[in-house]
Amino acid sequence: MENQELKGKRLLLLGGFNQACDIIRRAQEMGVYVVVADYNPDLPGNGLADKYTTVSATDVDALVKLAKEEHVDGVTTGFVDILLQPCYDVCKQLGLPYYATPKMIEMSTNKVAFKETCKKYGVPVPETYLVGEKITDEVYARIQYPVFVKPLDASGSRGAGVCYNRKELDERFADALSYSVSGNAIIEDYITGRDFLLDYMAVDGEYRLLSMFDRYMSPDRGSAVNFSNIAIAPSHNLDFYMKNINEKVTHMFHDLGFTDGLMFLQGYCDGNKLTFFEMGCRLGGSYFNHQRYLFGDDAMRMVIRYALTGKMVSDISQYPVDMAKYNGHYAADINFLLKGKEGKVGKIIGMDEIRSLPYCVETIEYVGEGYEWKEDRTIDRAIFTAEIVAENKDQLVAEADEVHALYDAFDNEGNSLLMEKLNPQELYKN
Repeated sequence: MENQELKGKRLLLLGGFNQACDIIRRAQEMGVYVVVADYNPDLPGNGLADKYTTVSATDVDALVKLAKEEHVDGVTTGFVDILLQPCYDVCKQLGLPYYATPKMIEMSTNKVAFKETCKKYGVPVPETYLVGEKITDEVYARIQYPVFVKPLDASGSRGAGVCYNRKELDERFADALSYSVSGNAIIEDYITGRDFLLDYMAVDGEYRLLSMFDRYMSPDRGSAVNFSNIAIAPSHNLDFYMKNINEKVTHMFHDLGFTDGLMFLQGYCDGNKLTFFEMGCRLGGSYFNHQRYLFGDDAMRMVIRYALTGKMVSDISQYPVDMAKYNGHYAADINFLLKGKEGKVGKIIGMDEIRSLPYCVETIEYVGEGYEWKEDRTIDRAIFTAEIVAENKDQLVAEADEVHALYDAFDNEGNSLLMEKLNPQELYKN
């Protein structure tokens, strides 16, 4: 029925980057005609769209003109913070729905605004030593290592990292400044524990926690990265979160007028101490394909639906308040990452076998054979993700073992190009 209602609707999508391909496919499955705007003609989403234009995704005036010419019914974006404000401005000028409010965008793109707002509502965040462009002697004297440094207004963990002494702090601070649009960086307490990420859906001021998942890293990696080795939902901290933190977060959302849309929060949980460090009001790390498999709907479809109809879902009461428990199931993303400062992919094995596994709900191929890379500022270089579901923890571990055994990527000399894989047997030990 929904596909009939949306069939023929026209959606303008800002950005043709790799992750936008999922949005395009999902919209087309819903019967929607997709126009992509991006100045870079070489991005993969451009070829999938029903129509591609070289209009910059940040040129508001040109986007408004394009939207009128194409008679679009909605405009949206996803995954990239820098496109939130242009999308809001375009929709505002056209009188089209866009769920993100100015305050949501500010908290998603300005870490100081996020932390100050959270503290007002008792939502736990780390203490801050400095927000600025220079470390003074007074700040040096106050700092107790380790500390965490990050740009004020960058996303995706770019320029962020932990420092254990002054030399590391000076180097990391300069790096963070180079990523900041405003030329400012943050120094704050380094928080420890299991990295987690959660997603909320809001409909007419009512909220549902869609998912909460833990991010596991292999022993040779730190935690400030774009991709974990394995991410699992539900989080083993889900019950603690729902009992102690959930109400504070939804109260904050309600007071700030976050009535509709999608919000994610990221943080760490160490025992009974939970601390947030970031928020976003865009498509991000949500388990779209797992949600679709388990519930028949997902956050990506909701964002597309809102852009075209002004409604995330028709009736939020159809979504259980404990849906983040995944109906007793478990879900995981298994990410394979390339190692080294440079290399070239000669051969890949295992993808077809993984796709045929009964518990694999989706795969993502980021790059293929022939892909070549040189040293740059990329934090993590993902090559492949397998998304799986299981009925219990033991089954999930066994499935992850099988996926790991099947997949590999080699250079032309037959050497594996993959970073160390996380041993699935280590999952759930802490």
